[in-house]
Amino acid sequence: MLIVRYLLKELLPQFFSALIIICSIIVVSQLVRLSEVLVTFGLSLENVFLPFLYIILPFLSLTIPMAYLFAAVLTFGRLSADGEYAALLAAGYPLKRAAVTVMTVSVLLYAVAAASAMNLEAWGRRELVQFFYRKTQTELDNMVKYKMQPGVFLDGFLGYVLYAEKISSDRTHFQNVLLAPGGDAKNSNFTLLAPSGNLTGSVETGDLKLSLDHGVAFSTSAGASTKISILKFNKTDIDILRIFREQIIGADAAEDDYRSFRPLELRKYINELAALPKRSDEQEGNYKRADFLWHSRIAAPFAVITFAMFGMVLGVTDPRRGKSMAYVGAILTIMAGYVLMMGFKNFAENGNMKAVIAAWLPNLVLLLVGSFLVYQKNRLPPSENTLDIANLPFFNRWKKANRISPKAR
Repeated sequence: MLIVRYLLKELLPQFFSALIIICSIIVVSQLVRLSEVLVTFGLSLENVFLPFLYIILPFLSLTIPMAYLFAAVLTFGRLSADGEYAALLAAGYPLKRAAVTVMTVSVLLYAVAAASAMNLEAWGRRELVQFFYRKTQTELDNMVKYKMQPGVFLDGFLGYVLYAEKISSDRTHFQNVLLAPGGDAKNSNFTLLAPSGNLTGSVETGDLKLSLDHGVAFSTSAGASTKISILKFNKTDIDILRIFREQIIGADAAEDDYRSFRPLELRKYINELAALPKRSDEQEGNYKRADFLWHSRIAAPFAVITFAMFGMVLGVTDPRRGKSMAYVGAILTIMAGYVLMMGFKNFAENGNMKAVIAAWLPNLVLLLVGSFLVYQKNRLPPSENTLDIANLPFFNRWKKANRISPKAR
């Protein structure tokens, strides 16, 4: 029990430290994505803290395995560097006994990571969208009621420039309207002019639209900017919420609504698509993606168990070789797991493999490799390379089987 407590005392602080560092890296990587939020809604504690919270928590199912991998590498690397691992071996405490403690913790972390994947990922997406909707309502109301003035160009209207010569008292009817891309608009090369326009719907009901009547649209070709196309229209409806969602959340948010479903809702959605006698191409694609998502939310966190095996083996190294190779090995392990997961995901979504097999097969491959590496490291001295051809058990058996005795010659 004394050694178990010592291992836990070394392992758990390393895990939480690695988890905080990885989450911090995710925060930094999301700064560009969320810069639109700060520009549009302003810099405040709520606008900074809540979006990051909604993004980081769904990533726990992925950050926990990575953090535990580095925790195992750092723990056993320190034990090896200080000579404590050699002392454990001398005291009759091999790697397979230490692995019991490490794997027990990994099983508990798998339960936490799987629960996070099943619940927090969908919760984070739902809350992030609702947060943007609430902020959109406040911002658009502020723009329409206070910022928008007759005869004044309003720059920054969701990345566009909006102008109205006259505005009604209830601020929903406009005359002589202009809508053009602003400096923040991307891939927009049109300008709309209309003698009248109306704001209909609301953010709360999800149908806020800007309607323009009897107007003209001017657009330039992407390949030849000097050519201008002119199109007259009787009426056009601009979905303001959709523009906002694509600008802040991403163009694929509406297509991935099933990612926001709770576990039972997602299972019901998959069953409903599976029960259809004939599915359209879009329904078939959604069915395959949703089915894989369901299984991957349970299977992907299993990497915390397989990564723990790799972490122990990478951590137990010859002190003369340094720790850099252990860190490189940890990064390569994460990359290998990601490549396997994405490769089998494509198989499942293209219909080449059942979703449950595609979700669990990468873990099975990593589990077999990790188990073999732990077996090798347990029976070999710490200074020996586990993958050296001379140390492979089946190679030695093959060499003995094919050895020719002197009499036979």
